Amino acid sequence: MTLSDGDMRLAVRDFFSPALLLEFIGLADSEARAAWGERVMKERGLRFTQRRQPGDPDAGALTIWTPAPGGFRYAVEAKAAQRTGYATWEEVHAVIIERLTAARHVALREAVENFRAHEAGYMPGLVPFATSEMWRAQFYEPWSSRSCALQLDAASALLSILPGTNENPTLF
Repeated sequence: MTLSDGDMRLAVRDFFSPALLLEFIGLADSEARAAWGERVMKERGLRFTQRRQPGDPDAGALTIWTPAPGGFRYAVEAKAAQRTGYATWEEVHAVIIERLTAARHVALREAVENFRAHEAGYMPGLVPFATSEMWRAQFYEPWSSRSCALQLDAASALLSILPGTNENPTLF
């Protein structure tokens, strides 16, 4: 079976992290997108897999991305039947551009930049704290809590651009 439009939207949504989406949006043309896609697919290996999320069609089904010239092959191993298809990076770009607005782009950029800045401030060791308990209580727990909030902001920005198939109204 071939992929549905919903499968393609989920393939695009689940492929990107907020940082990767921001990077992809900023590419100048189709050649740059193809080179970027080839590099990212190599970094992920010959096969990238993920399970469908609760609330998505075929929740729990294994999804597989494999590199292909100018794009990727996407397969959904669902209980009913396996579906596969091919997507070019230009088709991926079209799915993204369909819902990309200036406000959503700014929200994504700010969320990614805030998360990166916060990550840069991580202190892996105890210095200047006297004990590991003080480091945990005074630094790590507040830092970790803020990190989770920033990750949630970035994920929300990504989902405003690339919602699932059961789209809810967005605020902007």
